[in-house]
Amino acid sequence: MEPRHDTPADAIRRLEALPRIALTPLPTPLHRLPRFSEALGADVWIKRDDMGSVALAGNKVRKYELLLGQALAEGADTLITTGALQSNSARAGAAAAAQLGLRCVLVLTGEPPAERRANLLLDDLFGADVRFVGRLAWSELAPVLDATAAEVTRAGGQPYVAPVGASSPLGSLGFALAYRELLDQLRQAGLGGGEHGDATEPLLVHTSTSGGTHAGLVVGRELSGRGPRPIGVDAGRVLPDPARDLARMATEAAAMIGLDRHFAEEEIAVELGYAGPAYGSITEEGVAAIRLLAATEGIVADPVYSAKGLAAVVELARSSRHGGRPIVFWHTGGWHANFDPHYGDALR
Repeated sequence: MEPRHDTPADAIRRLEALPRIALTPLPTPLHRLPRFSEALGADVWIKRDDMGSVALAGNKVRKYELLLGQALAEGADTLITTGALQSNSARAGAAAAAQLGLRCVLVLTGEPPAERRANLLLDDLFGADVRFVGRLAWSELAPVLDATAAEVTRAGGQPYVAPVGASSPLGSLGFALAYRELLDQLRQAGLGGGEHGDATEPLLVHTSTSGGTHAGLVVGRELSGRGPRPIGVDAGRVLPDPARDLARMATEAAAMIGLDRHFAEEEIAVELGYAGPAYGSITEEGVAAIRLLAATEGIVADPVYSAKGLAAVVELARSSRHGGRPIVFWHTGGWHANFDPHYGDALR
């Protein structure tokens, strides 16, 4: 048998042919932040994945477009997914399931709260079957998800299980598509667009936890052969070895579309100094970044996820490390959690 010699163009065609359900208006805007930039003394732009409907806003929606495309192609009638109490991914999954007429079971870590606020309130409104499993680590959830899927099957349903953050190799390919969307916008804005390493291209910063967004952006850059290297700001110390685990996910995602590319962990840019002591912690730098963006531009981030990437942007902009290059902050959403008192009180 002749060996396959797939090209990036072949992989792009396979990527674009994957089953996909449109859940939110795309492309999301890219625009400059003039008053935020003035406050920081640097040229800062924002990619607005925080925009969309109230429920289907944030980076998880791009992943669910592919995951639920596969689920429907396989005849699934029930989405099962997991996360923390205020999981943005779980909320987006519940909303997408409601939109598509699927049943949804959410397996959330933590104890049942006295009142359901913010994302938890939305989960209820979307009709999700919310189950609280106590203080399990994310690494301990697989048996619970398997048992839940078996329960659905016994009842005559067809389950589809999405992982934490919807961050599977397939889900991450939503951000390979998104990277190509960004490149078109950067070109239209006159921001770089040359080969890898072009000194005129911007710095691209986003928040990363379960890794699907970052892995997909890495694959999208490889497919395009140009554009800024994504810099992921770890927000939760969830992955045991972020660079290694992200490289593995990117390699597996690339293989799904026929791209034979092994990514090394040295190719993955991860900032580890902004997460705070543990997942879910709130940092002073993050709160200050939220306040600055809100006061100068009327845009809201949340203290657990997006604010930590934003804090890295603030520090980068105020230093000389950006070298005069524009900085693009990919706002991955998650502002809903501010309406839970545990997080919202930190902003008072």
